[in-house]
Amino acid sequence: MLADYIHRRGYFIADLLTSARGLMAVFLGLILWQGRTVLDLFLVIIFCCWLSDCLDGYFARRSYRPGHLARLDGWVDWVIYIITLAYGTILGHYTWTFFMGFVGINILAFGLTRSIHVNQAFHFLYILLGFRTIWLESVFWRRFFVLWVAGVIFFKRKRLMVQIREFLAGWDQLINSL
Repeated sequence: MLADYIHRRGYFIADLLTSARGLMAVFLGLILWQGRTVLDLFLVIIFCCWLSDCLDGYFARRSYRPGHLARLDGWVDWVIYIITLAYGTILGHYTWTFFMGFVGINILAFGLTRSIHVNQAFHFLYILLGFRTIWLESVFWRRFFVLWVAGVIFFKRKRLMVQIREFLAGWDQLINSL
């Protein structure tokens, strides 16, 4: 019964999750300026964003139909990654010059190639920079996210292989277009 509902309406659930992630991105953008005083809240919301990102793809794939907001999914993720990098910069782990340069290179690379794979290659780097911030800020959150990543890798290992190929294809496409 539940599987049948997901098959028929999974795309709608995926759209709801993408919308919720967009609203969480707005909230993150509003609170990031408060620095370390909102570290726990910021990371709980980041975790919720990450969870909703995993789940929206699951529901969309199970319904065999992309939702109406599917084309916005990657852009919502990108905004969250930029906000996360900005938060790490506010906490003092990166300089504003690095932040502006990194985001600028990302925009330039995507503008030159118009490839979502190139943008996804940068997404991976944003994630690594976010993990570095977590690693430096909190032992608890470091352990939490390491366990979460291990679980995601274990349960989504087939999808991870697809994403690794897309990551490499993105860099290959960027290098070949230069």
